[in-house]
Amino acid sequence: MKKLSFKIFIVIAAGFVAQSCKKQLDIPSRNSLDASLALVNKSGIEAAINSAYSVLKSERLYGRDMFSVPEAMADVAYANGRSSRLLSENRNQSLANMANWATSYNVINEINLTLAAIPAVADGSTADKARWEGELKFLRALYFFDLVKNYAYIPTFTVPSQDKGGIVINTVGFNSGTAASAYMPARASIADSYAQIMSDIYASVSLLSNANRGISYASKHAALALGSRVALYEGKWARADSFATAAIGLTGGIGSMTNTGNYVAGWRAATHPEGIFQVLFATLGENLGVNTSLAATHTTLSAPGAFAGVRQGQGDLVPNAFLLNELGISGFNASTLVSTSTPPPALTYGNDIRNRLFEWGVNAGGHYVECTKWMGKNGGPNWDNTVVIRWPELYLNRAEARYRQGLEPGAWTDLNVIRTARIVGFTVPVTPLTGQALLDEILRQRMLEFSFEGYRFYDLKRYGLAINKALPLTNLPATDFRLLPRIPVSEVDGNPNMVQNFNY
Repeated sequence: MKKLSFKIFIVIAAGFVAQSCKKQLDIPSRNSLDASLALVNKSGIEAAINSAYSVLKSERLYGRDMFSVPEAMADVAYANGRSSRLLSENRNQSLANMANWATSYNVINEINLTLAAIPAVADGSTADKARWEGELKFLRALYFFDLVKNYAYIPTFTVPSQDKGGIVINTVGFNSGTAASAYMPARASIADSYAQIMSDIYASVSLLSNANRGISYASKHAALALGSRVALYEGKWARADSFATAAIGLTGGIGSMTNTGNYVAGWRAATHPEGIFQVLFATLGENLGVNTSLAATHTTLSAPGAFAGVRQGQGDLVPNAFLLNELGISGFNASTLVSTSTPPPALTYGNDIRNRLFEWGVNAGGHYVECTKWMGKNGGPNWDNTVVIRWPELYLNRAEARYRQGLEPGAWTDLNVIRTARIVGFTVPVTPLTGQALLDEILRQRMLEFSFEGYRFYDLKRYGLAINKALPLTNLPATDFRLLPRIPVSEVDGNPNMVQNFNY
C-alpha cells in the first residue's frame, strides 16, 4: 500500500483531515470526521468509528457495487443498455469487475489508527473501549473479507497455476505520507488472509453485546453471522455450522425470519425485519442519486405497480430469463426480455412469494421486468438502507455446511425452513432430497433468496462453476482469469513485493 492507498486517511498533527472522507464518499454525511477532533478522547474515537461505518455507503461498496456488480457478472441478470452502466461487467469483459481495493484500504488504515489510539483515551470507560474495539474489528473483518473474496480465489476452489495469493493484511496504521510511501507490502496467502479475518471476528464476538446498538452497528449477533459466512467461503464446514447455530440461537439478537404473509412488507420497510446488519443512510442527502443508487440501478418505478407512471430510476440491470423462470414468473419475452406494448402483458406468478418483488417497470425504451427490493423506502427517491446480513443466510449457510459434513438430515431441515417461509402452501416432501440433488437445491435457494443482493457470483466462484448466460451470450469457465479483478496498477508499479493477479 503506497501513498496512493492511504492518502485519504493520513493523520495530520492531532486530527484527521475530515474533507478526505467526504471526498471519497462524494456525498454529505453526518458521520464524516470533524478535523478538530483528535484520537485522544471519547468524542474523537466515536467520530472515527462513525466514519468507518460511513465508508460502507460508498458506491464501490454497499451503496451499489457489492450488490449490483456481482449480479451483473453472474448468470442471473441482464444490463439492458439504458445507460452504459454495468454493460461491461455483464459481458464479463477484462477489467470490468469489482474495484473496492482503494476504498477499503483507506478505511482499514483509519480503523488501524483508531484501534491503536484506544488504550490511551482517558475519558473512555472499560466498557466503552471494549465496544470500540469490537465494532472496529468487525468492520475490519468485513472490509478484509470483501477484499479477499474479490481479489483472490476462494479456498473451496482455486486454480493453482493462476493463484497469486490473498490480499495485503495490514493491522498497523500510517500517520504520515512518508511512512505510507515507504511501505512495500506483499500479499498474504489466502489462508493467512482468512485467519486474520476470523481473528477479528472472534474478538468481536467476545467484546460486543448480543444486539449492541442495533442493526446499523456491529454486534455479537452480526459477528456470529459474518463468521458463518466467512467460514463457509473458507470451507470450514464445522465452524460455519457452529457460528450459524450460535447466531440462530442467540437470545436478544437482532431481527427474525419473515414468512409468506409478511415477506413483501419486509422489503417495503425502511429497516428490513430480517436484517442483522445494515448500512444506514440516515438522511436523504446521503443517497447516491438517480444514476448509481441501488433503486436507480435496478428499477424505473417510483412505487410498486406504477409502470404507467413517470420514470424515476435508470433500471440498468434487470433479471434475465433464467432467474425469472426459476422464480416462477411467466408472460415475458424470454428472448429479448423487453415488451414494447403499453400496457405490457400480464405476468403470471407461481407460489414462490419472492417473485412478487419483480414486476414490469416504466416504458423507457420498452418495459422490462425489474427488481424492486430498493425503492426509496426511507421516504425519498433513491433513499434506502442496505441490508448486508439477513436471517435466511444463517439457515442456508448451516444447510450447506451440514451437507458438506455428511449431515444431510440437518441440511434438509434447514433447507425446508427457507422453503416453508417462501413458498405459499409448501409441504415438506415425504422423501427427502439427498446427495447432489440436495446441494443443488440449497444453492438454488441461495440464488432465489439473495437475487440482486450480490451473492450469486461468489457461489459460482467458490464452487468452480462456469458462468453461462443466453443474454448476453456468455460461457465463462471458472478458470478464466477475468473472474479475479486487476489489483490497481499503482499498487504494483514500484513495489517489487506486490504480485499482480494472473494475466494482467
